[in-house]
Amino acid sequence: MQAVIIEIEKPSDAKFWLDLAKKAGAKAKSLTTEQMSDAYLSNLIENGLKTKNVSRTSVLKALKENK
Repeated sequence: MQAVIIEIEKPSDAKFWLDLAKKAGAKAKSLTTEQMSDAYLSNLIENGLKTKNVSRTSVLKALKENK
């Protein structure tokens, strides 16, 4: 599965793109930038828990990227 992210300014633009995706037969949903950042950080944490070692540098880098 692949995803396409389109950053928009106005809520009306989101509705247009969601409607277009649904007409094309694709699944679509709207997320805020904060929700995407939270999901990304959550994924990093989850992947980190599966490894024995996670460097302090990589954790700090991930946190800085999500500010």
